[in-house]
Amino acid sequence: MLKKIIATLFTKGFVALVNLAILLISSKQLGGDVRGQVSLLILNIAIIQAVNEIYTGYALVYFIPKYSLKKIYQTGFVWTIFCSIILSIVFFVFKIGIRDQWIHATCLSLIIILHSFHGVIILAKERIKMYNFLNFFQPALLLLILMIEIFYFNLKTVDSYIIALYISFLSSIIFSSVEVISIFKRLEHLLPNFDSNTIIKNGFYNQLANLSHMLSNRYNFYLLGNTVLVGVYSSATSLIESVLIISSSVAPIILTYIANKKDESKNVRITFLLSKLCFLLSLGCVLVLLIIPSEFFTYLLGKDFSSTKTVMLSLSPGVLFISFSTIISHYFSGLGKQRLIAIANFSGLFTTIVSSYFLVKNFQLLGACYAACLSYFVASVILVVLFMKENKLSFMSLFKLKGDLKILRSIS
Repeated sequence: MLKKIIATLFTKGFVALVNLAILLISSKQLGGDVRGQVSLLILNIAIIQAVNEIYTGYALVYFIPKYSLKKIYQTGFVWTIFCSIILSIVFFVFKIGIRDQWIHATCLSLIIILHSFHGVIILAKERIKMYNFLNFFQPALLLLILMIEIFYFNLKTVDSYIIALYISFLSSIIFSSVEVISIFKRLEHLLPNFDSNTIIKNGFYNQLANLSHMLSNRYNFYLLGNTVLVGVYSSATSLIESVLIISSSVAPIILTYIANKKDESKNVRITFLLSKLCFLLSLGCVLVLLIIPSEFFTYLLGKDFSSTKTVMLSLSPGVLFISFSTIISHYFSGLGKQRLIAIANFSGLFTTIVSSYFLVKNFQLLGACYAACLSYFVASVILVVLFMKENKLSFMSLFKLKGDLKILRSIS
């Protein structure tokens, strides 16, 4: 397990570095206003994608080896077109995000969701090398196109980022389409058709949890009311959430381990131990942040981002809560208990909705941070309490670490 965790951490680390470079270049060269416009566009696309992935998301991996892929793909393609168009119209009518970009939101949603859908199929068919290549290729190409536009053509508007999104995802779709076509050529045609209601029901709780988690923080983008503030807040959020690379690298490993191992007692001990280790490592990263001068972030991101460190530190308690509860969330996912995760994350989102208006109105950026931290705290506490209650763990077990470290050595 340790080797898999380390390998996954390195892979995610490379992708994170590329995404960090994108963040730094787009923030410093395009400014807070453009960065805010981009953040609102990407948030709208992410919401459309989250709803769409009720059918086309990673919950589909379970069904692809068992049923007719041709039928699954046809239904998923129609579902993607329907969701993208309907939700984009909803955003336009209710003026959610930036209204002038709704056509781009629609077109990019179609492209990005199709790219993700192909990725799910490729993963389900265990084409891991291609899956990893696509995950790295798209952001790397986005970074390259963005740099060419900014430094060679001196194009420093929101359009430069939109163009880079189109080129990087369309190019990636070419590779993924070739791979999917090769999969179709080798299909077992005797596999049965399926009831799409089964897939939708299975994916609903999974995506409700994902969407609730995403909006627990990003919902504040819509309330800040100023694209410069949104730019600062989104950049600070992206930077502090890079700490979550640690727990997100461990999470898929614990998910597959729990799903395939039968020793419940050992599963519980490993989950709790890894949760504590992720929290401690993440805490170390936050403590390093304390000694970095705020001027460093202004130098990296530009003059519009002078309050970045303050926002990051204000968000850090919530990020630490999530670094602990992420592992427990994937424990429940490995047991097929997505409903519990959905309940916890939706409770967090409800907390954000109830508290954000007052906090953002009175404290602006810091108010958004307070609301996000409160939301993360509520969701994390619910997950941890459910985990401890279900496995009859005492409160003091939260602080035990040394005795459980030995168990990692016995895991292959």
